[in-house]
Amino acid sequence: MSIDEFSKIITHLNLDIELRPTAKIDIVSIEFIESYLRIKKDDKYLSKQNDKFDYSKSTEGVLLRLRKLKPQPKTIFKYYSNDEKGLNLDALKNKYLYHSSFKSFNDPFDCNINLVSFRKNGKFKKTQKKKKDLFKNKLNNVGICCFTTKKDSILMWSHYSNSHKGYCLEFMKKEEELYPVNYIKDFNKTNYYDNIKDSEFHLTYSKSEEWSYENEYRSIVDNIDPTNPNSRKRKYSPHRLKSVYFGVNASDKLKLQIIEILKENYLNFKEIELYENHLKENSFGIESVKIN
Repeated sequence: MSIDEFSKIITHLNLDIELRPTAKIDIVSIEFIESYLRIKKDDKYLSKQNDKFDYSKSTEGVLLRLRKLKPQPKTIFKYYSNDEKGLNLDALKNKYLYHSSFKSFNDPFDCNINLVSFRKNGKFKKTQKKKKDLFKNKLNNVGICCFTTKKDSILMWSHYSNSHKGYCLEFMKKEEELYPVNYIKDFNKTNYYDNIKDSEFHLTYSKSEEWSYENEYRSIVDNIDPTNPNSRKRKYSPHRLKSVYFGVNASDKLKLQIIEILKENYLNFKEIELYENHLKENSFGIESVKIN
């Protein structure tokens, strides 16, 4: 809550509180304001900077907490390259999101099996090895689709949209649909025997803090058939597609292809906003110009 919001509340409640950085607020006033805002003790989420909660492991509880801490975006973005096989254009045409295997990711630490310990009572026996192998094989049935809250990241346009030659789609985000990635400093491990589900979360939602600039959200499905590529294609409603952003190096051919796909396959075509990206003249940045 900002100081201005807090000031409005105490003014509305006619509370006599001195608004100075050094001023102290008595506990009675705090509890009264909390009661007024209907804040439950279990839901007092502080800013992460001051929160003493342990975020070093990406358990389900940590991810739920992160989702409450972060202001939830109304829309999310996904970058696409202008691939030669036209697979990305096929996904746009047929309105599906492809949930990739972790093996295709550019970060070798992403979904790294070593994030989970299979030692029991400090020992690693044959039975533990079997558990590890089964857990590792289960990853083959997992599909991951990655999104971000940023549409103007120079690095992401470079990495995921083949040097700004591709495009970026903006989707309406369903409430409580996705979990944010947890960016951790140290290579902390969960123990498989403590909580299997938490180990699964930790494995698929943990990344090094060096990747934090991506501000990533993930959609994860665990019923993939590794022998059937179509099982990785998950349909979305056309009304969820809000905008298309063309990279600064996107060709006119690609732009026309996408516009034709939208016209022919999206009944809500006129509602979908189209933007061209341009380099800013006096800073290292990208600006988007609406073209429809």
